[in-house]
Amino acid sequence: MIVVDIFADLYDWDERDRERAHRAARAAKTIYTVARRGAVAASPVVFVDAALSVLDAVNAYAGYRQAKEVTRQLEIEGEMLRKLLHELYEQLKINARVDDEKFAQEANALRARLKRHAIELEMTIETFDSLSKQVKKLGQAIVDLRRNAPPNCTHLLRLEQAYYGLVDLHLQTMMDAVKE
Repeated sequence: MIVVDIFADLYDWDERDRERAHRAARAAKTIYTVARRGAVAASPVVFVDAALSVLDAVNAYAGYRQAKEVTRQLEIEGEMLRKLLHELYEQLKINARVDDEKFAQEANALRARLKRHAIELEMTIETFDSLSKQVKKLGQAIVDLRRNAPPNCTHLLRLEQAYYGLVDLHLQTMMDAVKE
């Protein structure tokens, strides 16, 4: 009997699957012949083919048992990895809590330091305002002296130069404070 591999190409069977299909076809033919003509019509080749089929079945069962054992080992290893992953996750949660607490402490310390700097800055602003008032009074005093002094008074000219330097420094300090 000729077996046509109609389904072999359709399902991408390999050579072993094709051989099994051929053997199944031969076995069906032999069973049909034995049923039709009796046991006398069966040839010794049938028994060899039956023995090969039994060996093929034993080989398939051994492959199945081996695959089952590999699967069991992989499941055990997967369970160990799952437990390890769970332990690492718990450790990560604990580390995250510790880091959160540490961050909260650092944030509180930073807030306290910023409050301290803000108070110092306010005190500096108050000091700066009082110095500004003093510079203004000094400028007013120099204007008052200039009214009664001769135009070429060297002491007054040096005092005015120092005053203008002080005003420049005062303005530079104010600009630096604005930049920050």
